[in-house]
Amino acid sequence: MSLFRLFKRGAAPQRLQAPAPVTGLNLILWLLILPLALFGVGLWEEQRAADSLTRDQQDIVSLHQNLDRLKQLAASDPSAMVTFGHSDQDGVSSFSALVAEGRLEGAVSETQNSLNMSYIRRPIPWFTIGGAALAFLSGGLGLLAAKAAGFRARKSRQQLVRSFRRLRLLLPFVLALLVIGFSLGVIGALLFEALGLVVWDEISSGSAKLFMAGLALAGISLYSAFMGIRGLRHVFALFTPEPLDISGRVVDAAAAPGLWQFVRDLAARQQALLPDTIIVGLDDGFFVTEGGVRLWPEDRLISGRTLYLPAPYLELLDMAEISAIVGHEFAHFAGEDTVYSQRFSPIYASLWRALAALRQAESGTFVLRPAVQLGYHAIENFNFAVAHWSRVRELDADRNGSVVSGPAGAASALIRTGLIGPAVRHVLDGAFKAPGEVQRDLVTEVAVLVGEQGFIDPLQHLEERQPHPTDSHPPTAQRVAALGISVDSIIEHAKRPPDIQLATAPQRLFADWAGLCQGLTADFLANASKHHARRREALETAVSAVSMEATTVYDNVWPIIGTMIFVAVIMAGFTVAVFVYGGQIGFSPDDLAHQIVAGVAGLGGVCALLYAAILYGRRNTPLMVLTPDTLITPRLTSPVAWDDIADFGIYANQRFALRLLMRREATLPGRRWYALYTKVDRGQRMVTIGALGIRGMKAKAFAELVGRYHYAAYARRELAAGRTPAA
Repeated sequence: MSLFRLFKRGAAPQRLQAPAPVTGLNLILWLLILPLALFGVGLWEEQRAADSLTRDQQDIVSLHQNLDRLKQLAASDPSAMVTFGHSDQDGVSSFSALVAEGRLEGAVSETQNSLNMSYIRRPIPWFTIGGAALAFLSGGLGLLAAKAAGFRARKSRQQLVRSFRRLRLLLPFVLALLVIGFSLGVIGALLFEALGLVVWDEISSGSAKLFMAGLALAGISLYSAFMGIRGLRHVFALFTPEPLDISGRVVDAAAAPGLWQFVRDLAARQQALLPDTIIVGLDDGFFVTEGGVRLWPEDRLISGRTLYLPAPYLELLDMAEISAIVGHEFAHFAGEDTVYSQRFSPIYASLWRALAALRQAESGTFVLRPAVQLGYHAIENFNFAVAHWSRVRELDADRNGSVVSGPAGAASALIRTGLIGPAVRHVLDGAFKAPGEVQRDLVTEVAVLVGEQGFIDPLQHLEERQPHPTDSHPPTAQRVAALGISVDSIIEHAKRPPDIQLATAPQRLFADWAGLCQGLTADFLANASKHHARRREALETAVSAVSMEATTVYDNVWPIIGTMIFVAVIMAGFTVAVFVYGGQIGFSPDDLAHQIVAGVAGLGGVCALLYAAILYGRRNTPLMVLTPDTLITPRLTSPVAWDDIADFGIYANQRFALRLLMRREATLPGRRWYALYTKVDRGQRMVTIGALGIRGMKAKAFAELVGRYHYAAYARRELAAGRTPAA
């Protein structure tokens, strides 16, 4: 953001970050190498499918011929012996003609099933081949289109908008084709291999698992492709920016006759359009916008060209510096920069929204990764052009603004606004935190602070950001240098202290400058008081949501008790069965073997009953006691204070657990020796309280209960500390 807040607020959407830097290697891998590899897999599968079909066709013909001859032999001599196999191999078997006929009919049936599967698998590789080719062509087309559009966008801002608009229309189709092609290729390859595992008459457990895994992966890929393509429809929906929220007051010609005359003169000299509305507020930064504005505290919508002026800055700038800044803003109006932002922003935002939807659908699958990579690469090509033209138009606006004020005034304004900013933020932050302690209007407070303490070191401010080709705004030093001014020649003027003996510029521009500043201060303090009142109400609600009496929760032992009793019954039944029906169920008639087996089973049953008895004895022992100040559990050696807990989590997968992340300064409790599933990790500062569950409460409800106590403790501490002023 520039010192003047020259980038039009509300015009550009919040940028999302790519999941990872889109490097050239990533693009080549996902858009070119992988589709080519998938194409090769498809060709390999096609050859295998053709060979398998040919082999099965030959086998079925041969088997039918042999079966016909065998039937003739069985009809003439049923007892004739027929040999299966080869003499040079093991496992040669001989059967009578009738038996051999039955076995050969089974072989014919199996081969026919294999032939049917070969017919099913035969066209599938072409889906892989076609999908891979489609992915390769669409990925290559997308890369070329993105590069060409990005190159053209650097020629002019008009070309930037035209190129981006064309890309927005082309990119959805390219991304959709890429998703469809890659998905077809992956799904085809998975289905081909999965079906190859199936032998309909004899399928092993291993091949069944692989078959199901292949189908599951294919299903996930299909679903992800559907979700990704559905998300791409957002590319066609242009983004409509929300009105820009501004706190301030509209000043008309009656309230600021000198300001409006000053503005008219500047607009005429620069041949720029006049603003329809001028708003004065307390926020730092000057800006112009042609987008909608929602003015607070009036809750009033304003349209048209709006110029925003921050009162604390006006108080500390001279007329030359104000002329440079306002002239800079009018240069944007004259150069149609705000209109450019309005035209470009919806297109830019729609692509970010589409990529966000595509990225969300990509989670958990890789078939959408090529489209995500291409989408982010396409928009990154424009980011450079967008930043380039943003820098160009800011430097142009600086030069145009210096025409009305002189280069020295423009350079001084650039440096001085940067020095004023920290003082404004310091005063506003302090007033917001303690609105009741403000003694005078906040504009005067800023001037007094600067007069008493001076400014920060200007040189440190100038060097805090180095030039970079992708920055949308050049650093202050570079902007000053572009004006042909030496920093040393204007540094003393830029950091001058305010002179309370002289009338400030806004006192000459406004009819009642002091009254306006007081009104802005009253609005700001009223908003701060409302915020604190809402905050205090929320804290008091959080405190009252927790009973001052302790809440006791118990371990949910009953399901495990029932399970252990069931296990004991099964073991007892098995023990009886071994003694009574040992021979019938396949056990050795040896009495010692019966005794060993029965003893092991009986011991298991006894252990299960003992564990059930232990759990039954602990059924009324509290698992945790939640008080307003602490969490108490017999599994830890000392209570845990709620405000010693930085965060917590509930885990209810294989075993239920409450995990507490302790603050660095907190003292960690010890673990009781018998608490098997409770851990205290002092390195990670993590306390884990294990349990079987919470009696009468789901995991979500228990998490909400713990969350109420945790938040209430912090709310009580904040209220006691008085950090939230009373309403």
